[in-house]
Amino acid sequence: MSTTQLRILVPLEQPQQEGSLVDFAASLATPPWGELHLTHVVQPDTDGHTELRYALEQHASRAISREIGALVHLEEGEDVTAEIQRAIRRWSCNMMLMAWNADVDPDAILASQNRALTKDIDVDTLIYQHKGNEPVRRILVPFSGGDHSLMGVQIAYDLAKTWGAELEILRIARYPRCNPNDPILQRYCSQLAKDTHLQLELLGISEPLTVIPSTDVVMPIVEQSQGRDLVVLGASNDWRQEEHLAGSIPDEIAYKVPCSVLMVRSAATNGLELSRIFWEHTVRLELDPKDKWDAITKIIDALVEEKQIPSSERDTVLGAALSREQKVSTSLGHGTAIPHAPIPYLPGIIGCLAICPKGVDFEGPTDEPTKFIFLLLTPEQNYRSYIPILAQIATLMRNSTTREDMLAAQTPSEVTAILKRLPPV
Repeated sequence: MSTTQLRILVPLEQPQQEGSLVDFAASLATPPWGELHLTHVVQPDTDGHTELRYALEQHASRAISREIGALVHLEEGEDVTAEIQRAIRRWSCNMMLMAWNADVDPDAILASQNRALTKDIDVDTLIYQHKGNEPVRRILVPFSGGDHSLMGVQIAYDLAKTWGAELEILRIARYPRCNPNDPILQRYCSQLAKDTHLQLELLGISEPLTVIPSTDVVMPIVEQSQGRDLVVLGASNDWRQEEHLAGSIPDEIAYKVPCSVLMVRSAATNGLELSRIFWEHTVRLELDPKDKWDAITKIIDALVEEKQIPSSERDTVLGAALSREQKVSTSLGHGTAIPHAPIPYLPGIIGCLAICPKGVDFEGPTDEPTKFIFLLLTPEQNYRSYIPILAQIATLMRNSTTREDMLAAQTPSEVTAILKRLPPV
C-alpha cells in the first residue's frame, strides 16, 4: 500500500451498530498516515448525545489501537448531506466510506440515503454492505475497464495485501452467441484478456484474471462469488437516484451475491478534460529519445522548461518517474505508454504528452514501438487520482484514427483538439 495519507470520512448513521464499518475503514487506511473522521449528524434539539458520543469514541479507540488516527465528530444539522459536505471540506477528506444499512434489494437501493449522498459529494466514495463474511480470505473483483472499476481493483488489491487475502479479477465477455468454438468469440476473449492485463500492469497489479464468455453479465459474477468473502464492484457510470437506474448492473449484483459487497465510485477527476492536463505548452512533437529512460528525462525537462515543475525539484520528480518505470513497464499497447509517479504535496495533476514519430522501445508486452508518451505526475496524498485519467487515455488511444491523426499533427493545438474528442472523465 502506498504511504499516501488517506483521510477517510466515515458517516455513521447508527454508531452503536456500525463497528464493522469502522474496522473496514481502518483496513483501508495505512498506519501511521491514515486518518479516520467518524461522524454522526444529529437533528437539532434531540437528546441522547452522550450515548452517541460514547459509541463513536469506542470505535475511535479501536482504530487507534491499530495505529490509525481517528477523530470523533458529532455534528448538528437538519440537512445530513449538507453537513457531510461541510465535514469533507473542513477536514480535507479525500475519501468517504459509508455503510449500506438497508436491505440490498431494488427498493432499498432506490430509497437509500447513502445513494443520494454519492450523487452530491465529490470525493472517492465507497459503500460497504456487510454480510458477516469474516475473516476475508477470498476477494472477487468483476472488472469492466472503466474508471470506477479501475479504482475498485486498486482498492481490492490494497485490501488483499493488508489481509493476506486471495484476489481474483473477473472479466465478462458479453456476446450474444456463446458457442465456445466460435473463432470470433475466442478472439474477443483473447482481446479482453490482453487489454485487461495491460491496464492492470499500469497499476502494478499481476493477479489471476478469468475471462468468461456469457450472454449475461450478472449471473456469471453471482456464480463466481460463491465461496468468496467480499466482492468489490465499480459503480455504474450513471450512479444517480433516478428510478430507471435502480436496476443497474452493479446494483443487481449487490442484490444477488451471497457475500459482503464494496461498491466503489471514483470522483477524483470528475469533469477534468485531458486537454486541461495536456495543453499546448505541455505537448512535445518530434521527440527523438535514445530509449525510454531518455524519453522520460526529456519530458521531465520539458515540464521544468515550461515552469510546471520548479527546477529545484527536477531531480526528485525525475527519480520518482524513473523508479516507477523500473518496477514495471508503463506501455499500454497501441503504441502508447503512460509513465506516472506520485509526488508529495503536489496540488494537482501535471501532465506532458510527447509524440515520437520514430518510436522508442518501452519494453512492453509486445515489440510494437511506442510513439505516444503521456507522462503524469499526481498528488501523493491522493495517489489514486490518476486512475480515471489512465482509463480515458486508454480509450482514446485504442482508436487507430486517433493515433494516425496525432502522428500527422503539426502543431500542439492540433494535438489538443484531438484530445477533446472524448467527453470529460
